[in-house]
Amino acid sequence: MIVRDKRILPNNRSVMLHNGGMLDLNRLRVLRAVVASGSVTDTAHRLGYTPSTVSQHIHTLEREVGFPVIERVGRGIRPTAAGIELAAACGEALDAMVQLEARTRDLRQGATARLTMRSFASAAYTWMPAVARTLRREFPGLTLELSINEADTDETAGQADVEVHTEVPFDEPSIPPAYSRIDLGTDDFLVALPPEHPLARVGTADLAEFAPDDWVQYDFRDEIVTRLAGHACAVAGFSPRYVARAQDHVTGLAFVAAGVGIALVPRLALGWSAFDVAYVRPRNPTPQRRIVALIRNSARINPAASRTVELLADFAGKLPAGAGGTTGP
Repeated sequence: MIVRDKRILPNNRSVMLHNGGMLDLNRLRVLRAVVASGSVTDTAHRLGYTPSTVSQHIHTLEREVGFPVIERVGRGIRPTAAGIELAAACGEALDAMVQLEARTRDLRQGATARLTMRSFASAAYTWMPAVARTLRREFPGLTLELSINEADTDETAGQADVEVHTEVPFDEPSIPPAYSRIDLGTDDFLVALPPEHPLARVGTADLAEFAPDDWVQYDFRDEIVTRLAGHACAVAGFSPRYVARAQDHVTGLAFVAAGVGIALVPRLALGWSAFDVAYVRPRNPTPQRRIVALIRNSARINPAASRTVELLADFAGKLPAGAGGTTGP
């Protein structure tokens, strides 16, 4: 089983230009990331490059295609109309190259079947080991490849045979082209507290009771977690006073355990957390995130993909049913 938690950009991949030259697919990947984020710095952070390297890739791509793909606006950048159209048009070619590379790797390694999966972190750590164990037992010749979603957004969807994503319940569902969507269930958020907190053993409490506390922003890279926490606190009538912002789940809970502050934490993340932290279920409201599976339409003929969705639905069905109000409007 191959597990990846960073996006790997292949080198020396190209397609023909109209004038007989070669258009580098790696630079097209960089362009798509720049168009999606609107920032060279953010793209560099996500892809593991320096900003100057990203800029160099973009400048080289502009020379290859013969037109500008970004333009300077003040101290930032903005994709040109042609750049946006090119980023959209290259998606099919990039996806095809990913599939071709994967199939080539399988043939080289003698694999008889292959399944690619992507998942947000807490589902990957909590569910995927058991899913992988079952699939390997039921499909002995199967090669599994699991990637962690670095940013669970619409722009990151649609890259694997089976994907597990979170959604904001009061947003319209987004389905990538050539995929089907399956609702798996909802995941409540809990308030994580230092053990010595006065409310650490109450079990359930109104979210408004935590308004005076110092707060830790739990994984500020996760847009959905951030939105749900902000919306829930607004419904409860206050804005959390953040004294620390953590870039990942583990650091966020470590801050809470150290007494830095409290945090809203998805229940699913608790299964792989071993910190000395107390949890209280908030009400009025109880924030929830929706968990969905996406399956590539062409992968439906793969029995391992269908079995994966069945296993995920079984795990999601075991999540505790919430009894409080959600953060819906």
